[in-house]
Amino acid sequence: MRERTPAGRPADRGLTLVELMISMTIFAGLLAIVFSILVTVSQQTKDNLARTRAADQARIGLMQIDRQVRSGNVISDPAAETVSASGVPSQYSLRVYTQTDGSYQCVQWRVRYPASSDRGVLEFRSWRPSWQVTGGVADWRVVARDVVRPTGTFDASRPETWPPFFVESRTGGASSEAQTIRVTLRVKDEAQSASSAPSTVTSVLTGRNTVFGYPADSCGTVPAP
Repeated sequence: MRERTPAGRPADRGLTLVELMISMTIFAGLLAIVFSILVTVSQQTKDNLARTRAADQARIGLMQIDRQVRSGNVISDPAAETVSASGVPSQYSLRVYTQTDGSYQCVQWRVRYPASSDRGVLEFRSWRPSWQVTGGVADWRVVARDVVRPTGTFDASRPETWPPFFVESRTGGASSEAQTIRVTLRVKDEAQSASSAPSTVTSVLTGRNTVFGYPADSCGTVPAP
């Protein structure tokens, strides 16, 4: 039975200490759950944005490579590339004699890793076939960052071991050593969480003009990297 004041109105008793503690505990628990959900959603959003940013860089680079290879007259075998000609190990560099937009030029792509780092950069440069006489050698420029190094020894049956560039198939009788190559770029933005897997962008590219018998040594003289 509720207590009443002398005027006959119900008295305001409030909450006991136990009731107050239980209410505060429930409220704190709800706040912790909501805060945890907000942190998780925020981290996932940040991770997805970083993943998208890294993948977009790689796709832009792959689109440029695709355009140059498809208009390529001679595609040098990435396995035959040397450190002295590219500054990176074999299969980490791609050299193409291309006529993109009707302009004959030599282009070179490479994935370079700074010392003691598993995150590299995708770089590009070009030069005129007559560069030794006319000049026209462009500097390297970065197209994509945070390119993750492949794991283990190269094995065509294990995609995680694929280097950036390698011969996918060959066509007998063509003057080019490598008409069709696979380009694979794994990227992981520094803003991604440690548990987040790298994004992989890969494609098989074929030079349409390599069947016309251009000299295999075109763009064979390479400026110092």
